[in-house]
Amino acid sequence: MPKILIAIIFLFGTSFIEGGYDYKEIKYGESLVVTYDKNMGEIDWDNSGKKITFVSKSDGLSKIYYLSLFDLHINFTRNGFHSAQYINELVNKDRVFINVMGEGTKTAYSAPKWNTTGRKILAIGKTKNETELFITSKIIQGKHQTKGTKIRNINTAHWKNDSTLYVVFSEKPKRLVEVSITTMKKKILAESNLPIIGISKQNSVLNLASIGGVSEYSIGSKKLIWYDLPVNGTTIWRLGRLNFVGLNYSGSAQVLDLNNAITYPFSVGDNDGTPAISRDEKFVAFYSGFVNGIIIKRLDKKFFLE
Repeated sequence: MPKILIAIIFLFGTSFIEGGYDYKEIKYGESLVVTYDKNMGEIDWDNSGKKITFVSKSDGLSKIYYLSLFDLHINFTRNGFHSAQYINELVNKDRVFINVMGEGTKTAYSAPKWNTTGRKILAIGKTKNETELFITSKIIQGKHQTKGTKIRNINTAHWKNDSTLYVVFSEKPKRLVEVSITTMKKKILAESNLPIIGISKQNSVLNLASIGGVSEYSIGSKKLIWYDLPVNGTTIWRLGRLNFVGLNYSGSAQVLDLNNAITYPFSVGDNDGTPAISRDEKFVAFYSGFVNGIIIKRLDKKFFLE
């Protein structure tokens, strides 16, 4: 039996509220477990906050799935440690996860990103020693197509819009480049202090993650600001003037409050995945090694104070 089920069923008991609620009902300090799978890769929220996309292994390969959060029945417990009902009922994940990339291929996928409308997902595909960007199109009720872009040998990428991508190529890992999907034309946008290992798009900025800090790139002004941070993850998010969400060197997903030199871990232990905040900046989702699944938590408003 997976470790998460042991934790939920035997330590936390059964639910006392059934139906009619969704993840937005959880309060600060509470935890909602939505998967019981080792989803160590990146997670991304769609703009509506209704879905998350993530990585899960099947047949030895990493594939891209999404989960419809508003379709989950949630068991709310008295102690603030909640879970999706299908987990308690031991329902197979294949009946809940919706696969969008990786079925029937020998390609391993990672770093999924929703487009603005929530109908396409961008991800990195790796076959042997080559990486390429792939895009799913027309995700409607689970139906989709996946196509390669022929943009290859990349470290990380994100959407600018449906026809243009932000890309960091392997041969120039400090350089942020804009690439047209249709013409393949490239435009150099910025150069970071350190190699860029991930891109988080947040309002009007791109957070370019590096081991040891983040370069905040303003999409409007084109300015680049460097912040030294004790982080080692592919996603970083800024909440306030000097408050960030990231993965520290020990592997703990947390808020890093540089104003007071204090950190606020989201869970127990140091085996978390890189975190992702929702577009409304009210929730964070991350893989927790403590429960061996993806957890959603509400962010405290105090971290947003300037």
